[in-house]
Amino acid sequence: RNKILACRSDMNARVPLYSIFIDPSNYNRFAISGRDQYARVYDRRVLNEERDPESPYPDPVQKFCPHHLEHPDNEFKKANVTCLVYSHDGKELLCSYNDDDIYTFDTTQSSGTEYTKHFEGHRNNATVKGVNYFGLGSEYVVSGSDCGHVFLWDKQTQNIVQYFAGDNEGVVNCLEPHPHMPILAVSGLDHDIKIFSPSADKTTDLAGLSEITSTNIERRKVASDYTPDGYDMILNFIMRQYRRGLRHRAGIDDDDSD
Repeated sequence: RNKILACRSDMNARVPLYSIFIDPSNYNRFAISGRDQYARVYDRRVLNEERDPESPYPDPVQKFCPHHLEHPDNEFKKANVTCLVYSHDGKELLCSYNDDDIYTFDTTQSSGTEYTKHFEGHRNNATVKGVNYFGLGSEYVVSGSDCGHVFLWDKQTQNIVQYFAGDNEGVVNCLEPHPHMPILAVSGLDHDIKIFSPSADKTTDLAGLSEITSTNIERRKVASDYTPDGYDMILNFIMRQYRRGLRHRAGIDDDDSD
């Protein structure tokens, strides 16, 4: 039987979604993320259980967020989880945050547990970035970046072990590894999809890596220090009212989650 899930925040606002991934170790469970700071795990078997009439939306069975991102200073600086994926065995959940780092959570632990690992050096701001594991045993983490590069981190050491240009237009969004072979498909703002596989006959040269990651981190810091002024807030309010009007004319139920 088909079921519909409406994801709501703690303030009962609808959360627009960016990513969904089924737990490979338990097909009844799936994780979702979107325009707030939480990765939520649901179990399809309990979506229709009786609930408090004042809170009719199903609660997740697990909810994760780095503790320092749980309570933002204001809505303009609230982090979003642009993408999440499970590890090969379902024991880890990998989450990429806009203008922040990439984090892993232990799904064998209860809700609210702190992240176990984090990976930095890229930048996730201009578009909705994907993230993924690489390797049959999820040995590596791979992500695109606003700088146009693809970064690979060793999951255990959390260090970047490879990077390369992935998009001529300057932004890498999606990365999908082959399920059985060391091949990676990459796409961004270009009009083509690029396929990469290891073929080098010498040790990886990481010359220039420090400069690229430092620039990414500095640009992220500049953006985080920016505080919207009155004009920005007015423009945001106007856009929210405009979108609300469009929904009203289209006959779509209104909410406060713009």
